[in-house]
Amino acid sequence: MSSRLGEILVANGACTEAAVREALQQQAVFGGRLGTNLLELEAVTEEALAFGLEARHGLPALFGELVPDPHALGLLDRKLADRWDVVPFIVAERRLALLARDPRDPRMLDEVAFATGRSLHPFAVPESRLWRLLTRWYGVRREERGLAGAHRAPRSPPAAPPVDLAAGDPGDLIDEAEFEQLYGRLVRADGGRGAGAAAAAPPIGEPTGAGGEGPGEEGPPPLTPAVLEALTRAPAHAPPIQLLPAPARPDEPEPSPLGFDEAVRFLEGIEERGAIARTVLRYARSRFRRAALFTVRGATATGWAGLGGALHGDAVRQLRIPLDAPGVLGTVVRTRAHFLGPIPRTEANVRLLAGLGGGVPRSALAVPILALGRVVNVFWADGGGGALVDPAAVGELLILAARISRGYEALARRAV
Repeated sequence: MSSRLGEILVANGACTEAAVREALQQQAVFGGRLGTNLLELEAVTEEALAFGLEARHGLPALFGELVPDPHALGLLDRKLADRWDVVPFIVAERRLALLARDPRDPRMLDEVAFATGRSLHPFAVPESRLWRLLTRWYGVRREERGLAGAHRAPRSPPAAPPVDLAAGDPGDLIDEAEFEQLYGRLVRADGGRGAGAAAAAPPIGEPTGAGGEGPGEEGPPPLTPAVLEALTRAPAHAPPIQLLPAPARPDEPEPSPLGFDEAVRFLEGIEERGAIARTVLRYARSRFRRAALFTVRGATATGWAGLGGALHGDAVRQLRIPLDAPGVLGTVVRTRAHFLGPIPRTEANVRLLAGLGGGVPRSALAVPILALGRVVNVFWADGGGGALVDPAAVGELLILAARISRGYEALARRAV
């Protein structure tokens, strides 16, 4: 076992060694913590995972439906909550119970204690639960991964008849006027920012979506014995006397494009999944105006990374494209074949183009990337508004897609 958490869970009888190995392979391809991938495989319960995190960190852990105190939420701004993956939970005078993905990170503890002016009592929380809290109470969009129930996406897209993208499907296409109306409405709703920029976040302490009333209506969360004990007896992490502000980071320039031979060489020695995205996007910028990578999970393609035009990391990560509705991405996933040509006028395609920003191209290229026996990514590229894709780049991209698939398989083997 390469993960201490995995060893703890196996020793506790919470899951099997085979499940840990499968989760490590999935982690190499999709990212996230080991526990998140185990939850997605339904190989461990959230409660058992929390007990494992408690043993690993030597700190109490919480799980299940957690409703933070609105007074606690107001102590920390979105930027720091997002940066450190933390959510303030309960405040009692000068003490603050903090839900954290990495509850022993000294830099996180110092910065959050300094920002809130409270002594911190950190609690370990499963990553997927913390992501749900960040989305609901801070408007920080994170992947809905790991937790069972209504929010879990199926492991594979539902069966659907193939769509002939070249000919179109008259029952699914919208006419030109409807296309322009829907595209314009989506872009206007986005404030003209394009690239799937998120809507303005709600005030902290107010939920951002479905899931019940806000904490103001429900009242503060129940003070469990573990929380009470930590707040009254356990030592806390006191705010540092002085914390130097982090130097302002200038906007990072877009990385330089890569030629095909350079991209092939870079993909030979991939050590982590992020390097895959950086390499293929840098190559794409030598041939296309804009390019994006999507992660395929269940019936949704989620934006992972992008370059060119109005695309940037935060905006791309807001993109959620349904795969069970007629559209380019859904058909590429179902058929495992690439697409090159004009973009059919379907609602899923309109939402994709509005999210990418920068106008409607005359043609686009979408290439599936396979690993673990299924499509795990889709690469999208186009020439921007009104432009055609250069078909000469298709062969090179198909070669890179095959190299990426082999890179994923190597990462999965090394993970176990």
